[in-house]
Amino acid sequence: MTTKVLLEAIQQAAMPDVTSLDLSDQHLSELPPDVGELTHLKTLSLSGNQLRDLPPEIVKLQNLQLLDLEWNDFETFPSEILSLKNLKALYLSGNLLLEIPDGIDRLEQIEILHFNNNRIRALPLEIGNLRQLKELSLRDNQLAEIPFSLANLSQLKKLSIRQNRLREFPREILRLEKLESLSLSHNSLAEIPVEIETLKSLRQLAIGVNQISRIPVELGQLKSLQVFYVHDNYIREIPEEIGNLQALEELYLYNNEIVELPRTIGKLENLKLLSVSGNLLSRLPEEIAALTQLKSLAVSDNQLRHFPTKILQLKHLEDLSIGGNDFGGFPSEVLQLDRLKKLALWDINLGCIPAEISKLKALEILNVRNAQLNDLPVELGRLDRLKYLYTDNNPLTELPDDIVEEGNEAILTTLQERGQNAR
Repeated sequence: MTTKVLLEAIQQAAMPDVTSLDLSDQHLSELPPDVGELTHLKTLSLSGNQLRDLPPEIVKLQNLQLLDLEWNDFETFPSEILSLKNLKALYLSGNLLLEIPDGIDRLEQIEILHFNNNRIRALPLEIGNLRQLKELSLRDNQLAEIPFSLANLSQLKKLSIRQNRLREFPREILRLEKLESLSLSHNSLAEIPVEIETLKSLRQLAIGVNQISRIPVELGQLKSLQVFYVHDNYIREIPEEIGNLQALEELYLYNNEIVELPRTIGKLENLKLLSVSGNLLSRLPEEIAALTQLKSLAVSDNQLRHFPTKILQLKHLEDLSIGGNDFGGFPSEVLQLDRLKKLALWDINLGCIPAEISKLKALEILNVRNAQLNDLPVELGRLDRLKYLYTDNNPLTELPDDIVEEGNEAILTTLQERGQNAR
């Protein structure tokens, strides 16, 4: 954006009835002092530029409620912002900030603060004085601890400290009674404290990619919990109390060391997604059949030797991933799951895909990578909704070499042409 065009945009925004100005992604390296004329402005978006500072005149924007400065080149927090007394939302993610100033508590009306993707190593004590704060996002920084004053954020509903350098679960968080969403994934946490039960309002808990070996039974007291991420840890056992999470809709347990799922998992009557891939399961409990709302089930990369027939009672199942197990052939039972849209059978010695695959009329994605297939049935080409077919690392000796070399899209097109001709 040229200086002339920028000034024209600011002039137009100076009209009394204009309350919003979007100058995102305009390659701006500086903002002219004329911006101070926009005293009616409530929203100013400047993300995706090359700004390093703000003009002093911006303090005149006393009606400003939202300021978006994400993905710029700020190395220090622009002190002018602290004079914007009516600011409710401030976005400074994707900059080069090393710290948040002590004076941050001058933003008495602030409700949303985003400082993701910076280089922040510590938080000021004064952040605990932001009594109106409802959302604080500090993802992808260098925080090793948080100040005790964070416990004073009594209105906080959403907190993300994902991808930092935490080694211990911050105890201050346990006093945030209104917290609904907490993300501490991608740190180095060794445990979930038993006091987690105090967070009665929690709806989403993300604590994956840490060093956790145990889920405390007290977690079963989180009756409002709807989404739980605890993947990529070292958990071997799931407590029976998991069955008390009656509101749970999504449960991510993949890439742990789980040997067995508790029978109480069948009590999760609202569960829609269960991911336990990458564990040590040799069987699934029969009670899994009680998960009548389940739409997505991932049990890939376990030690299952027989297809769990109880899955057939999951009549709403749309997404099934069972690759990387030891079935020793195509599990024909899946052909009864006529609502399937996604089916993953990779890394299984299938031998062949039966013609009855045509029963899966809702199928959109089929993954049979590395499944020792020499041929593919023409019936695949008759599945009108099939959009993606993944056949990599199969011999496919019965298909023309040039088609195989072109890849998955060409293979699917060939099957579709054959399917049309065979009708």
